[in-house]
Amino acid sequence: MRTALIVAFVLMAATLTTHGAQDGTTISVVETGGDFQVSARFVVPESPEVVRAVLTDYPAIPRFMPDVRTSVVVDRGDRTARVEQEAVSKFMWFSKTVHLVLDVDEGNEVIAFRDRCTRSFRRYEGSWTMTRQGELTELTYQLAARPAFSVPGFVLRKLLNRDAVVMVDRLRTEIRARGAGR
Repeated sequence: MRTALIVAFVLMAATLTTHGAQDGTTISVVETGGDFQVSARFVVPESPEVVRAVLTDYPAIPRFMPDVRTSVVVDRGDRTARVEQEAVSKFMWFSKTVHLVLDVDEGNEVIAFRDRCTRSFRRYEGSWTMTRQGELTELTYQLAARPAFSVPGFVLRKLLNRDAVVMVDRLRTEIRARGAGR
């Protein structure tokens, strides 16, 4: 994981925003009263169907998101899934294994998820929204998270921002690869 000077963390504002200069990607992490709101918006050159196939291929997630150690479908319905995941996040001296049991609602344009086990997070819920733009798809990611473990807010903001940047990059790569393989 990347390291940075503590001074830089102290000087960080409550909001971290990354703008992709050339690709229009926007990532934002905001802390409000102990809850962290993560937002990301980016565009991929594939249809919503390809994007949806990647986002709902839960067993494959560890292949293209290496920090996710396991991703197992525990139960599956017509447009729902329960997915158990374990991931490891490392930052400087901080390392944490997180465990999630996600109830996923797989709508046509919105995939919503919520953690039901609350082992690692008191609150962990969000969504992926897919919007067709001609030959492209705009993805909007929203996450509201409140950890069940102690971690300084500035560290968690940095981790969430870094992880969102990596997630967008890896998803773009996987979506392009699947689109090319059609």
